[in-house]
Amino acid sequence: MTKKLLVAAFLILALPFPLSAARLICSLPPGLPSAFLLSGGTLAMMDCEKARAHSALGKLKSEYRVDDSGAGTKSGSRQVALARQAYQARAEALRRHCISLLNIRLVSVHADINPSSSALAEVAYVYAAKNSSDRIITDITYRPLMSGKPLSTTSTFVLEFMDPATMKSGLGPGETMTNRGHDPEKFSFFLSEVSPEMVRAMQSGLDRTFGIEVVDLHFTDRKDYKGQFRPQTFEEAFAPALAPLGRAVKQAEARAKALDDSEARVLGDFRARKAALVEQERKTLAGLKKSAVRRTAIPDRTGRCVFTDVAPGVYFLYAGNGSGRAVFEKITVGSERKLKKTVTGMKKDPFVP
Repeated sequence: MTKKLLVAAFLILALPFPLSAARLICSLPPGLPSAFLLSGGTLAMMDCEKARAHSALGKLKSEYRVDDSGAGTKSGSRQVALARQAYQARAEALRRHCISLLNIRLVSVHADINPSSSALAEVAYVYAAKNSSDRIITDITYRPLMSGKPLSTTSTFVLEFMDPATMKSGLGPGETMTNRGHDPEKFSFFLSEVSPEMVRAMQSGLDRTFGIEVVDLHFTDRKDYKGQFRPQTFEEAFAPALAPLGRAVKQAEARAKALDDSEARVLGDFRARKAALVEQERKTLAGLKKSAVRRTAIPDRTGRCVFTDVAPGVYFLYAGNGSGRAVFEKITVGSERKLKKTVTGMKKDPFVP
């Protein structure tokens, strides 16, 4: 027997037979356009249809492995993170090694610090730098230190290696450079950026406690006048050494994108088929509701409506607002001539998937 015949047979069996007709007066929430008495078998048939739809959706989820959705994307993201981490670790190790081959000695330090007259502090120093690496260093980025601890300034500072005699930039391999006998190197910062204790320590013994910490370097393939060359970043200068790890990052990113695209396509197909299942369920429930109607009434503006000639039996009072909410209440009509029913609230419309 087909599904439609089963539905029809069930509704025929559930159809109440008139013994003595009753008048049913219902008070519903205002604003509902129409109200219906549905067959007493409506709920069972609706539950049967929803169970079928739920089973079909479960099979669809299993077919598309929806519960595992995102696993490929997460795996790809993990591999990208690991590849980038390996790249950064190698770059940082090379950076630290290169920094260790640059020795900067402070020959003298002087500070102009007067909190009562200026909000700025200026530090001037004379340095001597020796490059023991095999590359030409154009400049460094550094943090100033006091007693081995970084000053709590908001900025880092740059020290350019420029030969005072030739005015060419670059400290070559094995070379030493100093600004002794020339203008000292200077930097300034706001006194509000450091603690009062640190200010007092700088005023009393800056030459004994001041130092610099190199955090980055720039390079060049030749010495030249400033503006006649483009300094290379650390990653550019060490590109050959970092190339294998850089390729690994790009490969991991490509794999992650392929996994993302694949999962997006699968998820798109699943959603399309799920939408078709939901539409099928919606049509089936709409047909079930239409077949189950036994009486119809139009509520007035207060929500009051009257069903006449209602035979004894079990019914479901239904009134939907068209926005997914509805009255759906079981009503048993007995031998009484008049029956009143008041419903004040609504629930999710059972005929909306």
